Amino acid sequence: MKQINKIKLGALVVTSVISSTAYSAGFGLIEQSVTGLGRAFAGGGAVAGDASTIFYNPAGLTNLQQAELDIGLNFLAPKIEFTDSGSTSPFGVPLTGGDDGDVANNAFLPNLYYSTPLNDRVHLGIGVTAPFGLVTEYDDTWKGRFHAVKSDLRTININPTIAFKATDKVSVGFGVNLQKIDLELTQMADLGALGGAAFSQKADGKVNIEADDWSWGYNLGLMLQATESTRLGLAYRSKVSHTLKGNGTLRTATGALAADENIMGKVDLPESLSLAVHHQFNTRWAVMGEATWTRWSRFKELTIISDGTVLNSTKPENWNNVMRYSLGLDYQYDDQWTLRTGVAYDQSPIPEQFRTARLPGEDRFWFSLGASYKYSDKITVDAGYMHVFVRTADISEDDRSYVLNGKYDVSSDIFGLQMRWLLL
Repeated sequence: MKQINKIKLGALVVTSVISSTAYSAGFGLIEQSVTGLGRAFAGGGAVAGDASTIFYNPAGLTNLQQAELDIGLNFLAPKIEFTDSGSTSPFGVPLTGGDDGDVANNAFLPNLYYSTPLNDRVHLGIGVTAPFGLVTEYDDTWKGRFHAVKSDLRTININPTIAFKATDKVSVGFGVNLQKIDLELTQMADLGALGGAAFSQKADGKVNIEADDWSWGYNLGLMLQATESTRLGLAYRSKVSHTLKGNGTLRTATGALAADENIMGKVDLPESLSLAVHHQFNTRWAVMGEATWTRWSRFKELTIISDGTVLNSTKPENWNNVMRYSLGLDYQYDDQWTLRTGVAYDQSPIPEQFRTARLPGEDRFWFSLGASYKYSDKITVDAGYMHVFVRTADISEDDRSYVLNGKYDVSSDIFGLQMRWLLL
């Protein structure tokens, strides 16, 4: 029974922590600003047009002359559809069950920012965001149920920040990131296979994991007003090392408890470095661009340790470092309306041979539109829309000789609404 039930829980925990399939590459949710959404988050480290600069480059706070409160909400509508092409069990017979249609759940992604100048040179701020997250759920009877069923990851990140105007042209910023992760994961176990080929896939047990952790990291920013019309930004977000602790269970097909163990797994959420530029052509037109590097190569091997023997596991990952490139455009139509658009290319860090049912990621292309309406001297309303095109992702995942063969069609639509208040 130990051999059959030694589910790869290391892979379960970490690939769910890094499973934002329809959003940005790897696991990160870059959707932390509705104004940014409208320009495909191009130039986020240099635009510094509202308090969301706390997330993208804290040095940008020195560009905000008044206290400001921003409240935003993004609605994420991803689509993840699997098509089978000959998945098999260890006994050489096809895996039973369906393809299970669209398994990605819609989600709301909120963000909140507050900033205020202390004086002409020092500014303070705080941001509350959800930088990582996923909710996907297959049916318990789908073909890949021995690889994945449910992945539910929720995070909250609290980011107090300070920025200092070192000279008239140079600003620096620093923030601390206090981060909470809550995780729930499930998959099925072929307990019928204990009785041989005749009973395989006829008595599925179920594995469930719940784990959480608090940890912390930091972010740094540098901003240079190179000319009157051109601004450069350099921003760094540190890794966040989590030690997730919780409970794992295995239940038989009748619901009887077969294993109940305390589990622990470590994961480093990777650091990133962004270089951004914002150029104001004239009073109406501005262009911005950005290149972001993320160190996904930290993911070499993932291990889960339990206080029993059923749920221990180690899984190789061997991910790659990746780049994200984006270009955006703002147009000041009149004193009340600002229009924007943007495009981006986002590399996937996952080598094809390590693609999983929990994370069938591939390279993606972003196209976005947005607008801002200045309702009054104190209130501005922002809206944005983005469509994410994702390359078809082929999969051939071998988990204890249960081989899932097929392809994933993935895309996403994102809608955002935000209100900004200037607090005099």
